[in-house]
Order: sequence, then structure tokens, then C-alpha cells
Amino acid sequence: MKIGIVKPDYKINGGFEVVINHIREELERAGHQVDIVYVDATESSIKNIPFSVGLSDYKQNTEFFNYINYFWGYLRMDLSNYDAIISTQPPSFAIQHPKHIALFYHHSKIHYDLSDLIQEVGLDKPFHKKAQEVIRIIDSISLSKVSTILAGSKTIKNRIAKYNNLSKNVDLFYAGIDNEIYNYNGEISYQAPIVVGRHEFPKRPELFVKAMKKIPTIRGRIIGEGGRTNDLKKIDQLLTYATNHKIEVSDDIVWKKLSNGFFQKEQLETFNKAQKSNLKSNIVFTGRISKQELFREYANALCVVCPAYEEDYGLTAIEAMSFRKPVIACTDGGGYAELIKDGVNGFLVEPSSEALAEAINKLASNPDLAKQMGANAYETSRFYSWNNAMKTILETIIK
Repeated sequence: MKIGIVKPDYKINGGFEVVINHIREELERAGHQVDIVYVDATESSIKNIPFSVGLSDYKQNTEFFNYINYFWGYLRMDLSNYDAIISTQPPSFAIQHPKHIALFYHHSKIHYDLSDLIQEVGLDKPFHKKAQEVIRIIDSISLSKVSTILAGSKTIKNRIAKYNNLSKNVDLFYAGIDNEIYNYNGEISYQAPIVVGRHEFPKRPELFVKAMKKIPTIRGRIIGEGGRTNDLKKIDQLLTYATNHKIEVSDDIVWKKLSNGFFQKEQLETFNKAQKSNLKSNIVFTGRISKQELFREYANALCVVCPAYEEDYGLTAIEAMSFRKPVIACTDGGGYAELIKDGVNGFLVEPSSEALAEAINKLASNPDLAKQMGANAYETSRFYSWNNAMKTILETIIK
């Protein structure tokens, strides 16, 4: 069978790209001919839109019009030379094909699950609500024509039902984790709590930073980097000083405002004082690291904290569990929350620095509990193999 995987190309190589490449390799191993049909997703344009758009309107909400432009581009793609098509990130599911499988991990998040939060924080663009209405309508029409939607988690399946009123053509697909991670058998120890992932809104590593200030005798480690790394380091400095001088900065301000660079006068004053104080933080920033270095971080972690808001899947948590690590996630963590059995393979806590600190401290003060939860977490991770994942893909293709 000749299969095309339609992939918006964001010029990055993240977790989703790893998933797509693995699916391609497994399909080829099963005897199929597979092409990844890349579409440049970094271009700002309105060339595909079949109606005029004023320059001032475009500049006011560039992201919306780019989405509409790509929607029309995918809608017009000729993919008739393929026996089956797998679409990926939005709006690639607008493609037209009689055998169309949508590998669905998220909507245009600012117009769906993050819409209210974006407006609350003040990151929304002019006519956000109208843009949201239009995108939800065209997405619902497109998704209703897809043969099978493979939702990457129950969280995503529930979003499709909630926002697009679709369930009959929606199945679940749980991606496997890197086989090197899945089969890791090296040394394991339980040392520092860590956070792993990109520093973007709303991954909430800021809540982890604030939590660590409540348990100053424990050192935490932040693995990775991203567009918010500089602000995250400023937040760490600010909170180190604020804690030392008993200055309260609320959780909401920390992860909703400061994380987006919105420092008000009082926070700027505190930060300036923090810079001059040279107080030592109990947070270590590793920056970007290699795969082998990541393995060592996982292997030596006391626990892995996944504080993100409304995560789509939770690959980091599964990776952590495969290293026999308990995972701490938040009740509003979306896909992360699906993976945690509270008190068994980790802790599922309220999204507050206080609750995160309490959970971390429980594990730090009881190594046997950390090891037992880690053993349970390992058993959870065994379900998320590529063998299981590809059974779903192959069964869907041959339907």
C-alpha cells in the first residue's frame, strides 16, 4: 500500500516529529511504501485564501489568517496517488481523501482548550472570539469527513467530543516511547526532583521553581530550554530573594504573568534587588542536553514533576516511569492526569506550589516510598510500547 503522511513542517525536531518518523519506519517494515509529504508551516501568507483580506486585518490577527491560508492549501491538495493518507497537526486534517486517517494530538490550542486562559492572561489578539468561532466550524466540518481520527489520549478524545461534537469516528492511539528508553536497564538512584521539557507557556515549570523555594534544603533540576527560559531564570532569582525576605508572590502571578514576561513595577523592583543580592538558588538549570545525558537525569531523579496545564498526551511522564520514577502531575494536567494513580505510581495534586512541594517532600523524606512508587510506575510504562501503538495504526489502515 502506498501511504502519504501529511506533515506541517515547523523546522523543528521535537517529540511529534519523533513519533511520525517512528510510524513511517514501522509502516515500511510492514511492507508499505511511505512518503512524508512536508508542507512549510513557517510561512506567513494569504495566497491560498479565495477571498480578499485587508492588510490591517491580517496584521491584527496574523495567526488566524495563516491558519485559514493553510486550511485552504490542505483542502486543495491532490493526494489521489496514495492509497491512504495520514494527516497530523492542524489544519492538515482538511485534506480530502477517501482513506483518510487523522493522527490527532491537538487543535489550534489558542482557539480551543487554551482559549479562556489566553484571554485571561491577555495574550489574545483582536477579534479572538470570532476567529475561534470560524476555526471551530471549519475544523468540525473537516474532521467529520475523516475516515478515522486516532486521538492521542482520552483527554484529546474528550476535547474532540466537546468542541467538534464527534465521537463515532474517533479511536484512541497511544504512541510508544523511544525503544532505548523503554528498554533501559542501567543504574537507578533517587536523588533530585526534576522537570523535563520545553520552557513554553503553559508548561508551568514556574510552579516547580516556586515549590522548590518552600523546601530550600532540597535541590531541584530543570532539564531543557525554550522560548521562556530567560524569564524562568529571572523568576527563579526573584523567588529566591522573595522567599528569603518573606515577600509573597502568588502562584497565578508567577505562572500566568511572569512566565509571559509581564513583570509589574513591584516585581521588577524585587528582581532588581535579587540581582544585587547574589543569593544562591536551590534550582539547577541544565540547558539543552544530549539523549544520553537525559537518560542519566531520569536515572538519578528522585521523581519527575510534570506541572503542565492541559497537556495533550504526557510522553515525559511515561519516559520517567520507564526509569522507575514516581511522577507528580496536576489535576488540570490533561494527558498527564490520565497516567497517574494517586499514591500508587505518583501523586496527582492541585495545581499549586504548596501541593507540589508537599508531594516532593513526601518522596524526599521516604526513599522506600519513592522506590515502591517507582516500581509501580515502571509497570504502568510497559503498556506504552511501539508494538502496541503500531497494532492500532495497522489495524486502522487495513479497515
